[in-house]
Amino acid sequence: MEINHRVPLLRHEDKDENEVLIAPNIFRAYDVRGIYPDDLNEDAAYKIALSFARLYPKAKKIVVARDTRKSSPALAAKIKEALVESGKEVFDIGIAPDPLFYFSIFHYPSRRRRIYDGGIMVSGSHNPKEYNGLMMHIRKEKGKISEDVIGKDLEKIKKLAMGREELQDKMKRGRIHSLEISKDYMDFVGKKIKLKRPLKIIIDSGNGACGFLPENIFKKLGCKVKTIFGDFDGNFPNHLPDPYDEKNLAFLKKEVLERKADLGFAFDSDGDRVGVIDNKGRVVSGDDCLLILAREVLQRKKGPIVHDVRVSKAFLDEMEKLGAKTYFSISHHSAVIRKIIEKKAVFGGEITLHFLFPLDYYLCDEAIFASLKIAEIASRQKDFAEYLDTLPRYHASPEVFIDSTDEEKFNIIKKLQKYLREKKYNFVSVDGARINFPHGWALARAANTTPIIKCRFEGDTKEDLIKIENTALKIFKKVGIPVTKKTYQSLGLVEI
Repeated sequence: MEINHRVPLLRHEDKDENEVLIAPNIFRAYDVRGIYPDDLNEDAAYKIALSFARLYPKAKKIVVARDTRKSSPALAAKIKEALVESGKEVFDIGIAPDPLFYFSIFHYPSRRRRIYDGGIMVSGSHNPKEYNGLMMHIRKEKGKISEDVIGKDLEKIKKLAMGREELQDKMKRGRIHSLEISKDYMDFVGKKIKLKRPLKIIIDSGNGACGFLPENIFKKLGCKVKTIFGDFDGNFPNHLPDPYDEKNLAFLKKEVLERKADLGFAFDSDGDRVGVIDNKGRVVSGDDCLLILAREVLQRKKGPIVHDVRVSKAFLDEMEKLGAKTYFSISHHSAVIRKIIEKKAVFGGEITLHFLFPLDYYLCDEAIFASLKIAEIASRQKDFAEYLDTLPRYHASPEVFIDSTDEEKFNIIKKLQKYLREKKYNFVSVDGARINFPHGWALARAANTTPIIKCRFEGDTKEDLIKIENTALKIFKKVGIPVTKKTYQSLGLVEI
């Protein structure tokens, strides 16, 4: 449903455009991300939106959405102002998770005459509340390709936003429309899921943009559902909106056990990650989620599988048994999507709880749909936890975060890759360096959105894991990764 209304928009403050300084580090590999208001503020959002409008003159109808952070309304307001001044028709879906944002752009060209040409999502994703970000999406020429604004296009936006060129063309002002799509979305995804039996489900929305939307969908499928922390609150008073960090799942575990639920799902602030709790109150790892989802897809259609560099060897071994070719990808959903398209893959995902379903859904990062697919699998099991216990596993470390800087982290990883080549190590360089050892592997990679280096280790046995951790940490220190006593402690090791 669209409601058209003209709104009085404040003119951008009269000032020399050159006075608007934008921190260059907010432009990441795949989006814009920074601390509000020190790095990312209203002026930056305004100029980035003007630059987006300038770069894509043929994109006339733009969707704008935001998460629940306290800074999101102000940033979204400046984005809408810039787009309207650039002559765009703005379709505001308000507080909405990524699933609704992407659905608005992907779904309607085949359903209605109106085509939404792109969008800007204001969200800090799983980062702490002081962060915020902008994710830009565009439907390319002829409407055949729809993708996040990354790579060269993002560099062009950066150059325009940080330059001295006048970005506002003299043209007829656009308008703002309200757009409501949640009913269409619920109807669409609900028809794609067949539960063998109704489930009892607990949902933790983390006071983020998913709110009570997942609950409403599961209830339409006949499930008994309770949502905790479903109210919008950008202060995130109960826990950080990051389901990949197990400490943020404590409330959900407790509710699942107390209410004897079949499943628990936790979403991050913008709904592109989902954490899973089984009926015994245990965290279902990202590796296990990838495995059960890939198995389900391969039962229907054989084909390639795309995954990130952190994936377990147990997953790779199982895919080989099932006759599926596997391909490493850079760790970001845009990169995974491109690899899926390139390899014509039937499934893709990351252990950080991002999943993509090219056979069933649009090619976008969609945590609500992933939760529905996991529930579909669980509904076929007499006991979901017992099924999970049958999955193959090796001994893996938690993901370890080592502080660095945005300026240094990539240079350090390049030094690591250079050292490994010179010493003739067997390693995968798709994203950082995944070093293959006889009985396991070790990984170091630069984070895309934060000033840290991420490390993970896996061994066939516990003894193999410890040996690999110690060996790899020595290599990491040699090339300048700032490994500290804290790093060893986080792995349960004694520094040698």
